[in-house]
Amino acid sequence: MLKFELLQNDKHSTNDLLRPKNLRFSSRTNHIKTRYGQAKMTIMKYYILTLLTFCSLSLFAQNGPAIINDSDGFTNVRLGPGTDFEVIDTLFNEDFFYFKTDGNSDWAKVTAWKGRQIEGFIHKSRIQEVKKLDSKSRKEIIIKVLDRQRTLADNFRAAWKAKDSLAYRTTVKELESYNDTKYDPILQVIPEYFCSTSDIEIIDKFFATMWADKGSANEMPSFSIGDCFICNPDLVLERLNKIIDKEQKELILDHIEWGLMNHFEVDEDGNSDSKEYNELIERIKKERKKASP
Repeated sequence: MLKFELLQNDKHSTNDLLRPKNLRFSSRTNHIKTRYGQAKMTIMKYYILTLLTFCSLSLFAQNGPAIINDSDGFTNVRLGPGTDFEVIDTLFNEDFFYFKTDGNSDWAKVTAWKGRQIEGFIHKSRIQEVKKLDSKSRKEIIIKVLDRQRTLADNFRAAWKAKDSLAYRTTVKELESYNDTKYDPILQVIPEYFCSTSDIEIIDKFFATMWADKGSANEMPSFSIGDCFICNPDLVLERLNKIIDKEQKELILDHIEWGLMNHFEVDEDGNSDSKEYNELIERIKKERKKASP
């Protein structure tokens, strides 16, 4: 069974409602802290949970993440598809959002998270999907987000070690906000970029960020690195073997395995009829044996 033991007032991010997904919990993991130490999950067996969304627009039915394409550095979000509708919010240059288009309209319905859910309409000409940027631009965005996520995670850990309650609360808030608004969206971009470029700098920075962010039970990094491993296992393992710290290496292997279980159809015992899955899992097992003392 799965139970939650609240360690303090648990405040789950509303943005989780924007990302309905299948979560697979491994029997290998008995205690996981969700969202930086706010709750503890005790997992007795391997489960698949289907989360339902309460939002009117599911991100799985949308395109993105995207950024605005506007020389003014911002664009207005309107209540309806046209300039006659009220402006209800604003999207700025570095805000990520998701969108859904109607072929018969010049306007797109958008969903964004900026501490609260934003839902409205912007003109199609103002949309730049991140995956359609050139490789240099995509890399710059990915590196900027990974570097900032790593810095925030380091700040959180420093506050925790110093037992500074005020700094702890501040860094938790900053880190969770950045997860929701920047890190999680860019995690959806990393696999496509890495698989098309084989960029080792990105995979190395991703490893470093996962290690810095090891206090989080956010499953999105696992999904992302799992997809990277599926498309180029040789290069991922080559970079992984550059890591000396055994604990760091084991953590990343856990992320990869978790991502593979999410990607492929597996039963409650973690088995699959997929030949590709079994071959990839065997490679993970071999790496674990190599890393063992």
